[in-house]
Amino acid sequence: MRQILAAVSRIAVAVPLDSDDTKSAWDGAFDVDQDDRPQQAPVAMTRAAVVDAVTGELLGTVSWHQVGWGRTRACAAWNVGIGLLPTARGRGAGAAALRLVAAHLFGTTDLDRVEAATDVDNAAARQALESAGFRREGVVRGAQLRGGVRRDLVLYGVLRSD
Repeated sequence: MRQILAAVSRIAVAVPLDSDDTKSAWDGAFDVDQDDRPQQAPVAMTRAAVVDAVTGELLGTVSWHQVGWGRTRACAAWNVGIGLLPTARGRGAGAAALRLVAAHLFGTTDLDRVEAATDVDNAAARQALESAGFRREGVVRGAQLRGGVRRDLVLYGVLRSD
């Protein structure tokens, strides 16, 4: 278990080279379809690199942005996403990175909820979220469009009080 947790022990600020390296090695699994329609409200997203603490190898990226479940700040939450390069998958890096980003958000902001969603067929992501302490909350039907087909997502959440 210690080796799995040690797979990722830091999340670094992404630099342009990280993005280029990620794009060149990315396999496109679970990418969403492009949509040129403007969003109702702009979403400010923060990205960070997931880096192997021992070797410095780029493993992927994590991102987060604020979402709302009501009109007050008390109803706001962080929505996180993760994309690991194919060579980084299956090593426990996803769960470790998700655990770290949730701890970072709880430690540096006043929001009390962190959530994430993944395709119902993405068993590896579901396992990583559960291993990181996120609880399965339900299915969001038809939430993503991929390959011209509406896809269901599983919603997960973790609360500051968990």
